[in-house]
Amino acid sequence: MFFREFSVLKVKSAVRQSFEFPLSLDECAASPLAGAFSDGQLKAMDRAVGHLPFAQRTHDGRRAWSISAKRGELDVWFTSDGSVFVEGVTSLNIVYALFLQLLEVCPDLALEDRITSELHDRHSLLRLVRRDEQKASERLTVAASLAAA
Repeated sequence: MFFREFSVLKVKSAVRQSFEFPLSLDECAASPLAGAFSDGQLKAMDRAVGHLPFAQRTHDGRRAWSISAKRGELDVWFTSDGSVFVEGVTSLNIVYALFLQLLEVCPDLALEDRITSELHDRHSLLRLVRRDEQKASERLTVAASLAAA
């Protein structure tokens, strides 16, 4: 598990159809972003997060959720200026489940990895999840072989 830091962004529908993800924001001539979320979209996404297993309101003054599961912990919060942020120490599986839940409410989404500045759609995020799981599997295999030696 690693520290993860993401933003959920609304992208122009032409971007989803014309570009291959992951998409580096540094390589885009024009902004692929479609602006901030409306209050109605934020409310719908807020409700959607609440339907995830293990999601609990943080009750810390923010419109926020904490998702604690066996594979890590993730915080999701919605700001009054129309932004959505996600961070925590977790596997990417939880991030992927969250992203799929949000896509049900708002299909024009991308997930920005704030560490690498790459935008992901559902397919590129799934590839990232699989690569992350492969690395974890390889580490367990090496650890098991060292323990057996």
